[in-house]
Amino acid sequence: MARTLALVGGGLAHIELLRRLATAPISDFDVALFDPSPSVWYDPMVPGVIAGHYEPASAKVNLWALCQRARVRFFETSVTRVDAANQRIYTALGERHFYDLLSLDIGGSTRPIPAQEGAYVTPVKPTANLVEMVEERSALPSSNVRLAVIGGGATAIETILAIAHRWRERRAQLSLITEGSLLGGRHAAARKAALMACRHYGVQVSEGTRVNRILPGELVLSSGKRVVVHVAVLATGYSAPALLRNTDLALANDGSLLINPTLQSISHLNVFAAGNGAKIAEGTALRSIGTSTRLGGALLASLLAFARSEPLPVWTDSPPSSLLVSLGGKRAVACKAGLTLSGNLVWRWKDWADRRWIRRYAV
Repeated sequence: MARTLALVGGGLAHIELLRRLATAPISDFDVALFDPSPSVWYDPMVPGVIAGHYEPASAKVNLWALCQRARVRFFETSVTRVDAANQRIYTALGERHFYDLLSLDIGGSTRPIPAQEGAYVTPVKPTANLVEMVEERSALPSSNVRLAVIGGGATAIETILAIAHRWRERRAQLSLITEGSLLGGRHAAARKAALMACRHYGVQVSEGTRVNRILPGELVLSSGKRVVVHVAVLATGYSAPALLRNTDLALANDGSLLINPTLQSISHLNVFAAGNGAKIAEGTALRSIGTSTRLGGALLASLLAFARSEPLPVWTDSPPSSLLVSLGGKRAVACKAGLTLSGNLVWRWKDWADRRWIRRYAV
């Protein structure tokens, strides 16, 4: 009798897992995937969509079609609860599904900042809301909008510069506000390139500035100063997905799912996970498991080994040492092994690599 494998979330690891199932079907599994959208964004191309370099459809993977190709049942709904003790998942449609094995690849959400009702706040996650906000604002005849991106990482830099490029013919007042320094004080050459791009587009950069609260039409800073802002975009870093609060699985202090190096939950061995919502526990050290195509292959190997009572492979990875940031127009900066390159050629390489990734999963 076939075992039931439930895949929750359309993250990059699950996308690669589906591609492999389409290439080499597995007869002893009944597989179903649950995601609220039939297509998912490829995050590295989102700044290009916002800037106007790509059509939205070209930066998405057709999850439904990929499931059809892999002979996987697709449920267009979110999962709201996991009852790991009884091997059940519950969906937003009110359905209950049994599983023999469960795999979670649900990423995370954006860390919130306290906001008063009526404040216009758009997190960078979910991506669809961010793109929709930019499209709606771009269609308005008024150009006197004041928009601030809050955060200092690569996502914050790419977002504000993409918006600045899209609105370069407008008189919008744009700012980037971060509690620390851009890129956390690392990658000095990339930080310099980002600051130069901000100056080029007239983006005001405020480092060492903490936003305590967001009110309708203004930000309240830790200094007590208030700044007029019509739209606040949050790129404030990782927050654990809400689903994990509705599980009986073991969690880390930040709400992420704790897994061991075989990608299994430390509390329920028939539950596996990948993506930014999972962390490997190694003594007192925690290591984030980011989504990747290689991770998708490892996840499938672990699931098959567990189902067949075989030794499970151990996931080994090293922290990323490279950085690639788009700079609004068709320019980007890349850092690796102490070497930094920036300009149009870097963007063209990034564009080629991103389009190649999308073609890999085209159906």
